[in-house]
Amino acid sequence: MCPRSSREKGSIGEEIARKYLTEIGFTILDANFHARAGEIDIVAREGEELVFVEVKTAMGTTFGNPAYWVPHWKQRRIILASLTYAHRKGLAQAPMRFDVITVDPERKVFHVRDAFRA
Repeated sequence: MCPRSSREKGSIGEEIARKYLTEIGFTILDANFHARAGEIDIVAREGEELVFVEVKTAMGTTFGNPAYWVPHWKQRRIILASLTYAHRKGLAQAPMRFDVITVDPERKVFHVRDAFRA
């Protein structure tokens, strides 16, 4: 994986993550959802649960596992954006979960379920 920019790197990682989620039985509802509070990379459903996924794509492991690259302030923005999404789509009563998926340079996927809580 040798993308030319951070945006391209992120797009490739998100595409790999969507494919992975579909393969393990998730239904992809939306991607790159933007709200005033922030952005959600992937919105999916696993059974009755809404799953909001932050995707991190690493070019190497020099700085550790990218699953830890979602600081508290970013978690808060994702949570607020998820509430906006659920309200707009009439899904405010659905159970919600926040996952993090990392994609490494060899396109290996690491999925952290319930990585943080609202």
